[in-house]
Amino acid sequence: MIASDERRDALRRAADRIGRHRPPPTAPDGTRPLWDAAFFGLDRVACFGEADTETRQSVLADCAAGMLAESWHIERCGIDYCARMTLTAEDDDERRLFALIGADEARHAGWLAPWLAPGVPEPAPFNRFIAGLAETGTPQALAFLLQVVLEGFGITHYSALAAHCRDAGLADILQRLSQDEARHHAAGLAVFRPDRLTRGDRRFLADATQVFLEMIRCGPQAVVAALDKGIGLGDQSDVAATFSAVDAEGAGAVKLARLRRLMAQPGMAWLVDTLAAGGLFTPCPAPDCARIYTASR
Repeated sequence: MIASDERRDALRRAADRIGRHRPPPTAPDGTRPLWDAAFFGLDRVACFGEADTETRQSVLADCAAGMLAESWHIERCGIDYCARMTLTAEDDDERRLFALIGADEARHAGWLAPWLAPGVPEPAPFNRFIAGLAETGTPQALAFLLQVVLEGFGITHYSALAAHCRDAGLADILQRLSQDEARHHAAGLAVFRPDRLTRGDRRFLADATQVFLEMIRCGPQAVVAALDKGIGLGDQSDVAATFSAVDAEGAGAVKLARLRRLMAQPGMAWLVDTLAAGGLFTPCPAPDCARIYTASR
């Protein structure tokens, strides 16, 4: 009974934190580019520095558009996830919690929409992957993967986007998203119960996290694609030099270490150990990132 009461209290505290905040609306101020070359590491790429101003602006616009579209799709996926979790909730406290988180996700998608490129952006492979997980996973597996891990990762991701964004209104929104991600992550910790994972859940998490980490390990593929589209990168050795210049390995190591810490929750050592044994917390070197990119070029 005590454990049940503690869980109920944790769910209610999480819901109360989410329900209290109501940020004001804002609109684009016309600042371009939204992030400068240094944010993407492009200031260290020779061919980018040698390009004319219009080309550099186009590459930066593509990088920003892809990043914002990815975030918008993630928030929209969160709406679907929360709808599922609301319907399958075990009690009124959990149902209220996920209804409130779902409202946040809908609000986030609406906040980001004014900064998207015209037209509905196509989901990137990462977005399709996450959407597929949200449709097929069980509540406990998804609470761990989407809230404890993905929303936990979003705290620092959105905070970094906000800190370097040149549009004041968008920077404010991104900082608010970071704060909400912290609340949603905390809610995931309240909901997730590792002792309730079935054998199928464990297999699902092992497979899903492996694919997820592989996507992080292979570096900023979208940034390199934007550079290739705008300027052209030549053969695989040129592409490898580009991944090296943007410090794909160093940046990847930071992200993977953060994900490892998020996954290292009580009762989840089996997962972290399995992934570590497979080298999945180690970033790919630049030549491997280049091979992955050129294979899908």
